[in-house]
Amino acid sequence: MKIASVIVAAGEGRRFGRKKQFEKVTYDKIVLDYSVEKFTKFGEVVIVTKEDDIQFINNRYNLKVVNGGNERKDSVLNGLLALNDCNIVLIHDAVRPVLFGLDMEKLIKEASRFGAAIFYIPISDTVKLKNECFSKATLDREKLVLSQTPQAFDYKKLVNIMKKYVDEGNFTDEAALWEKFYGKVKLIEGSKKNIKITTKEDLEIVKCLLG
Repeated sequence: MKIASVIVAAGEGRRFGRKKQFEKVTYDKIVLDYSVEKFTKFGEVVIVTKEDDIQFINNRYNLKVVNGGNERKDSVLNGLLALNDCNIVLIHDAVRPVLFGLDMEKLIKEASRFGAAIFYIPISDTVKLKNECFSKATLDREKLVLSQTPQAFDYKKLVNIMKKYVDEGNFTDEAALWEKFYGKVKLIEGSKKNIKITTKEDLEIVKCLLG
């Protein structure tokens, strides 16, 4: 079975104030380095980034780099189309560098079996439905989970729906599009350490976790 990966590193980091994927974690390693190290072990890797950053990434890694699009979904499609043919594709956000504790082999196996598989973590807090400045309802947290990347998919099926429906609304991950057109996505419990860096506080936690 042939595995390939798309690492999405095209974010502008507007809330953070800088491009988070290029922030230093240690004196010689940046956030993006950790994803590159992990996914090159599985096969071909394509990095999707902004045009202004292509040269920097080309100088740092010996990997295929492509220009991102206006939105995440456009960037992911560009990355998918740049890959050679494969069976399973892994899609990962570059700003999730803490990848230990994730059962990658199980993710790939379940995606091969069901067509799509993602990591998730359960919700431990009480979840409220917000209406302006008020709480409107309390949701059943037993039925809710938080999705993570990497996510794994049947490559040909994902490319098919991405090409046809990339303009079909705004979806925040590829699993949402898969759910809409193919149905269920297999859930695999992930790790709370698999933090998505959104704020400067997140980066400090990641630095502690990665040492």
